Amino acid sequence: APATSHNRSEQLQIQLHLRRTIGRLAPTAPMPSGNGLTPVPPDTCLRIRLAVTAAARRSLSTTAARRGESTAGPFHVAFSELAGPLSPGCVATITMACAKANSFDLAALEGLSHALAQVEAQAGVRGLVLQSGTAGFFSAGFSLPVFHGIAQADFERLWALSRSIFRRLYALPAPSIAAIDGHALGLGCALAMACQHRYAVRSPGLIGLNEVAVGLPVPQWLAERFRDLTSLRAAEELLSTGASLSVASALPLGLVDAVFDSADDVATAASTRLRQCAAAPRAAQAETLEALRREYLARFDADCERDTAQLWRAISRPDTQNAIRAAIARLSNKRPSPSAA
Repeated sequence: APATSHNRSEQLQIQLHLRRTIGRLAPTAPMPSGNGLTPVPPDTCLRIRLAVTAAARRSLSTTAARRGESTAGPFHVAFSELAGPLSPGCVATITMACAKANSFDLAALEGLSHALAQVEAQAGVRGLVLQSGTAGFFSAGFSLPVFHGIAQADFERLWALSRSIFRRLYALPAPSIAAIDGHALGLGCALAMACQHRYAVRSPGLIGLNEVAVGLPVPQWLAERFRDLTSLRAAEELLSTGASLSVASALPLGLVDAVFDSADDVATAASTRLRQCAAAPRAAQAETLEALRREYLARFDADCERDTAQLWRAISRPDTQNAIRAAIARLSNKRPSPSAA
């Protein structure tokens, strides 16, 4: 379990932010007085952490950095103890707060990898929540300028790290939930799909694998995961056109598991679900999840070399580079220069 001193300090920080930013989540929670600390019940602590606003997350991350705790650049890692003899251990939360819509370049991927490593190294983790601290976005996926004119060696490094993060999330020996509030596109959708569950806020946000729209094929391992969650028909129709869906449309297909009216509701549902899962014996649960995922991961690993070569051929084609350039221009509200590469 996490160190007690860290838990008490983090509880105090959460209680202080509770009054300032999210008092409505737990209006009856005890507040600190004087130099003492009245512990908040574990359920309340977990619910507060999962639903905390982006401003509070940034402040907590800064405080944790000063204490030398679990902060990796724009990624904040927190652990919540599970009380009770039937569910010892903790729930981990990774909050992504990258600039520009949680889009990923190499540095951001390295930050997420480091945050995930902290979860993997923590004893007694019984569940993970992957969430965003950026308003309107779970993640917009890869930062497109990264791919414009990229060298092969740089691409292979970027792609290897993104594959590694997906694999580690998928293979986590405990249940995981992607808490989606806003757009989840491309790599953002892939990260959500790597989690066991996807809980989404009802919002204008879109979710989907839109690689084909910029001239890139969807990798086989990612297409298989999408197909397993939805259906072959849905995968063929959506992936081949690069289409994205509203969360309401994604729900009946199985791409998301549940849709809620607010981030607070998502936080409550995630907390409840992970606590339910943690009631199962840990070793038996982990071994069962490993058995269910073994064949998929074997195909994933065997396909690495072919997959990387295929993506490099696609991304280095002149027509793909032109499509990427045009997409960057659209996102920047600028017309692409006819002479640009």
